[in-house]
Amino acid sequence: MEPEVLTLPPPPFFKKTEIKSLLTERMKREHPSFRFLTYATGVFHFQRMKEFRGYDLKEALHLVFSISECSMHASISSRLNPVHTLTPVYNAGFINPHVDLLAIRNSPNVFPTSDTAYQSDGTPDGTVAMIDQLIHDFGNTGIPYFETRWTNLHNNTLVNTGIDIIESWDLDKTMLRNELNVQLRKAKLVINNLRHPLCKQLRADLRNIPGQSPEACKEIPRLAFELMELYCNSHIIS
Repeated sequence: MEPEVLTLPPPPFFKKTEIKSLLTERMKREHPSFRFLTYATGVFHFQRMKEFRGYDLKEALHLVFSISECSMHASISSRLNPVHTLTPVYNAGFINPHVDLLAIRNSPNVFPTSDTAYQSDGTPDGTVAMIDQLIHDFGNTGIPYFETRWTNLHNNTLVNTGIDIIESWDLDKTMLRNELNVQLRKAKLVINNLRHPLCKQLRADLRNIPGQSPEACKEIPRLAFELMELYCNSHIIS
């Protein structure tokens, strides 16, 4: 009986450090305002900052490279609350939106699906071509998204009125954060079920703003909660 021969998979063409070098070189060449921020939990993060009403608005590109699948997922975020910088949760909210790059390129959707990853044939040339396509799409889709988002922030009455309201508060931020945590557990982490009196009042104040579309009104519960997070300068829920 012949001994069993174990066939090991070939080593990857590119290591993590080499992928980082490819990404940083191309981002520096094509989009120099976006600088490499960090590599954390399998994600490469590139970011630039703007200032909006005294807050740092962080615009970012997030990239997840899979060696086994020869693919890369790309998403973008524009966060007014700095503690959400590395939050992976996708959403289309007014304060901290995070959307899938291919999803918004191909449709109005913001969430990733099974076919919203950039694919490579596993060769060095194929991997480089995949990265080049991603950087190209970021310029054609991601940058315009950020520009539209920037304009919308300035023109969004709900956001600007909400910021006016929280800037008038003089509260113990630690106590408020703890109260929100308690109420969230009671609401089973469903923001719409949050019963904190200050949150309820903020929702009511935002709903009283005239001329809002039905779609904008649906965002009020999340907006009110995220404004309170912003006031507390905390990441209370992902």
